[in-house]
Amino acid sequence: MKALGIKQIKTNPGQLSLLLEQNEFLLITQQEQPLGMIIPFSSHLIEQGLVHWLALKAFESGDLTLGQLAKALNKTKSETLDTLNKLSISIADYDLAEDLDTIETLIKL
Repeated sequence: MKALGIKQIKTNPGQLSLLLEQNEFLLITQQEQPLGMIIPFSSHLIEQGLVHWLALKAFESGDLTLGQLAKALNKTKSETLDTLNKLSISIADYDLAEDLDTIETLIKL
């Protein structure tokens, strides 16, 4: 694993891509304090579940549909719903108060 500081990346961004092409894990630091990691897509870590985790996070933030998530997880939609339930990830994101206000408005019409 290599460590790169933010300043190093700013002054020589090509170094970042070169290390990733060499399949290196990168620890990103700022003032010698760790900020995060960069992992090349060819890494075995990705094959061991990171892709599934990223797909779940993308679904949770609204960037993937249920169908896209199911495909990424290689599961049926039903199996994916079970997985989301086990992980306590909501399948619908809505504001109940907003819906009640809408209903109240419709009743007044």
